[in-house]
Amino acid sequence: MTDGLSLFEDPTPDEHTVHSLTASQRQLIRERFTNLGITTAREQFALVKDLIGVRISRVVDLTESDAQSLLYALQGRAQHAGRTRTGDSWTDREDTWIDKL
Repeated sequence: MTDGLSLFEDPTPDEHTVHSLTASQRQLIRERFTNLGITTAREQFALVKDLIGVRISRVVDLTESDAQSLLYALQGRAQHAGRTRTGDSWTDREDTWIDKL
């Protein structure tokens, strides 16, 4: 029974390789920051930390997975950018289909 991999063997490096963000992800992130009016690296890095909990010091520190999470979070932030917050969760909620009737 030595044919298969043991649970205690070290995995091959290819199995758990972490990929850096892709060029297309980088471009989309740049566009979303621009749309939100967040232009300085300091502001961008702080927002990355706030949105996905990852502290970075360079853009290439983002993994492909982190970049995808950031894109979703930035999209949500952009959708709510023009809204004013009243402090009342009922008033601030998204309109439902019944509200639109």
